[in-house]
Amino acid sequence: MSETEKKPADIVTMENHAPAPPVGGEAKLLENHAPQPPADEQITTLENHAPAPPALDLDGDGK
Repeated sequence: MSETEKKPADIVTMENHAPAPPVGGEAKLLENHAPQPPADEQITTLENHAPAPPALDLDGDGK
């Protein structure tokens, strides 16, 4: 293949291995009985500590 020919792009397919959402009455049953994590399971939350953007000067007075 010469350098002027375009090389085909490498396409990687992303697969979703999440279970299919329930349908019908099953969905309503799951709404009422949401699964609770085990007591010993660690729950991690992500917090955004980025500085806040500057406030917009809507009045145009530069304050």
